[in-house]
Amino acid sequence: MGRGGGFTPSTAPTGWVFCDRHRADGFTIRWKRGDRVAYVLGGQRVGDHGMNEVLDTIPVTPGGWTDLAEIRQLGQKWIRTKSTSA
Repeated sequence: MGRGGGFTPSTAPTGWVFCDRHRADGFTIRWKRGDRVAYVLGGQRVGDHGMNEVLDTIPVTPGGWTDLAEIRQLGQKWIRTKSTSA
């Protein structure tokens, strides 16, 4: 039994990166290790656990990310893909 007699389940690390598109707006990429998708949220939502405004999902490897730079690259690639398809 742990301290305080309670059980705290371990959770996978979650990476949050804000990708600023045009200074005034941007997107937050949320990627939790073990998830099969990363979530795209509108605006600067780093650390917001509400997940109310999911704009899109990006397929990812379930193994997860190695660092925040990898999540930033994923977000920037998503932005480029969306701006060329618009």
